[in-house]
Amino acid sequence: MKKLLVIMSVLLTGSAGAQTPLARKTLLQQPLPATTIEQVRMDQITLGPGEGAPVHHHPGEVYGYIVSGEVIYQPAGEPAVTLHPGDAFREMAGKEITVFKNAQTDKPATFVAVYLLKKDQPPIIIKK
Repeated sequence: MKKLLVIMSVLLTGSAGAQTPLARKTLLQQPLPATTIEQVRMDQITLGPGEGAPVHHHPGEVYGYIVSGEVIYQPAGEPAVTLHPGDAFREMAGKEITVFKNAQTDKPATFVAVYLLKKDQPPIIIKK
């Protein structure tokens, strides 16, 4: 009987020992605007110490996640916030991002960005 329980445990959990249960944490939940999405692009981006993106916007929605470091984030008309590892953010399609900068001058900051795009659409448009 004990052998049968061990076999059942292996079949159900994938191992004979104790296993940590799956854990899920919602980082961001956002309704999508009415749009046609034809492709998804996911980039891991590293900003050097003190480095930032120029003023820009995105033609499609962007959802991001801070992996390491700290990023100062400010969409036009909103107060600046500092994002930390584990923080998620949204950049609305067409909304200008005035500040997106590594807050630290001594180490890089890394984030993952998921772009929702139409076919052949660039992920970012730099303000000239």
